[in-house]
Amino acid sequence: MTALQAGQRVPLADLNLDPAVLDVQVHCTLPGTDVTAFGLQDGRLADDRYVVFYNQPASPEGALRLTGQGERTAFTLNLNALPASVTEVVLAATHDTQPVAQAGTLAVTVGGVGGSGASFDVKPHLRAEKAVMLVRFYRHGGAWRLATVAQGFDGGLDALVRHFGGEVAADSPAPASDPTPPASAAPVNLRKERQRVLLEKAAVTQPHLVNLIKTANVSLEKRGLGEALYRVNLVLDISGSMSREYRSGAVQDLAERALALAARLDDDGQVDVYLFGIKAHRAGSLSLDNARGFVDRLNVKLEAGTHYSPVMQFVREDARAAGHDLPTLVLFITDGGSSNRDAVIRQMTDSSREPIFWKFMGIDQGGVNFDFLEKLDDLRGRTVDNADFFSVPAPITTPDPQLFDLLVNELDSWQRAARTAGILR
Repeated sequence: MTALQAGQRVPLADLNLDPAVLDVQVHCTLPGTDVTAFGLQDGRLADDRYVVFYNQPASPEGALRLTGQGERTAFTLNLNALPASVTEVVLAATHDTQPVAQAGTLAVTVGGVGGSGASFDVKPHLRAEKAVMLVRFYRHGGAWRLATVAQGFDGGLDALVRHFGGEVAADSPAPASDPTPPASAAPVNLRKERQRVLLEKAAVTQPHLVNLIKTANVSLEKRGLGEALYRVNLVLDISGSMSREYRSGAVQDLAERALALAARLDDDGQVDVYLFGIKAHRAGSLSLDNARGFVDRLNVKLEAGTHYSPVMQFVREDARAAGHDLPTLVLFITDGGSSNRDAVIRQMTDSSREPIFWKFMGIDQGGVNFDFLEKLDDLRGRTVDNADFFSVPAPITTPDPQLFDLLVNELDSWQRAARTAGILR
């Protein structure tokens, strides 16, 4: 049995779990707690027949089924039998009057055949929420994954339903003499609700990032991108000349600013990180759960060269594997030009037909010639202009409002052009 941590995302195949045969058990010792499985379409509650709980114990085809209630609530899931319109399943625990954290035990176990499976202890991550998202199953690159969530809502079930874009009854019921049923509240903006949750989480787990997130939001709003949804990637140069930037903490600072943008742009507030020198490396995900000291834990081994093309190929492959369900914003940090320029130009030209925008940031340590990055910014022969370049002097002292403005510059114009060209829906 694999013990999972909060914020972890893992393919079911890596846990030796078959998405067609899953037994999920939620052990909660707080009496009166209800556990519900929400079948969602891209985070939104589009069909209430896929809300499975004590009063509706199965989805229409039986892919989601409640099989046990009480202190140990049990579900059987056949994720492969779900219609294509259901892209994720979220399990949540709610209580009408008490914080779920008052449970002595709150844990999720996901099991399969042959004793395989995973467990997640939710209890340590709770505060005073009356509704808590426990775990999430979601499609990614044609396969199912499991994500641990442990995010809650003080407002209880109503706030949770609003988070999923649903409607709840108005607070004030109609008088008994009035046969007209209560009006429904207008659906809450799902993007804003998720941003609020991430900001609340930052206040608890990474309080030093709260002002950065708010500053990033100002820059996005100025460009009309307050409702934009992007997958955020961070690509970091690990050539030998970057040694001082890693030692000084400048790269960690840049990683935190990328995360601040992701908290406003990315659906799950996470950043996929890549490294490049001569070779390319996938370096995992940066999140509000692991931000502090993230770069130091990478244990970067500097390399004697700078090749952009291999890491650009990684970014494109991973975006394609995710189905291009979201556009990708790539924050590409380097202190010099690439040694394989023809290959990079092909990457830029080919990727101009894909929903990927490249933001190149040059760190000028003196005497650096960024002519190649300037060429990429103005490269001809692309379907749309899919890149922007700017440089900052080292040591990096650019004020955060200015830096965020530079990081999102031209993103709005690319978005319009990509939609016109049919690259974005």
